[in-house]
Amino acid sequence: MALSKRQNHRLGAILAVMFKDSLPSEVLNELIVDGFVEVSGQLYLLTAKGLDEKNRLCTLSGLNIMYTSEKKRETT
Repeated sequence: MALSKRQNHRLGAILAVMFKDSLPSEVLNELIVDGFVEVSGQLYLLTAKGLDEKNRLCTLSGLNIMYTSEKKRETT
């Protein structure tokens, strides 16, 4: 199933946060307002809601992208 333009945009932004890539401030602010990202000092981190959204969008698009910590949870 193909993602909509909005879903594709959101997944790209969430992945950019995961991989500590640069993002335009308006995109980052949108993620923060929607509750997908939180600011911790100089770092931007995915919230539990952000991880759920990343997993949902990855599943819809047929991708399997995880943090190392997520992989450890699956094996236990």
